[in-house]
Amino acid sequence: MNEFKAIAAVAENGVIGSGLSIPWHISEDFKHFKKTTLGGIVAMGRRTWESLGCKPLPNRENVVVTSRPEEIAGGARAFRSLDELARFYADDPRALWIIGGAKLYETALDRCSELVISRVKMSPQGDVFFPKFDGKFEPAETILSHPQFDVVRYVRRK
Repeated sequence: MNEFKAIAAVAENGVIGSGLSIPWHISEDFKHFKKTTLGGIVAMGRRTWESLGCKPLPNRENVVVTSRPEEIAGGARAFRSLDELARFYADDPRALWIIGGAKLYETALDRCSELVISRVKMSPQGDVFFPKFDGKFEPAETILSHPQFDVVRYVRRK
């Protein structure tokens, strides 16, 4: 398996969510997310899975990391830990994307080789935040510039 990667849309104030929803709707960013993750493995926490209506994202293998894997149904594999997930996909060549939420991002950040962050140009109210990653990663390239967001790829500092 390739190293983990993370993808997220992060507002200027660090917000990534409000309850179980994203506090903005930017269709171009959703299109970027879909294009980037198609054909790969998307790993998420239980609350993110619930925010999707417990329905898998199409054309991607959906994985939920949760302390209660027996409660996950509906087209997703469930694992108790990132270690268990990594062992299961050890020989899989597909990209493995961490897609949320905050707790899983925080747990996985030390394992990620790169981050693909949509820098949303607003500061909405919210209660879910992306973890700080200053010093661990550096910007490698701007993938996309849009009036409402910029997509920046960060790589782990050597």
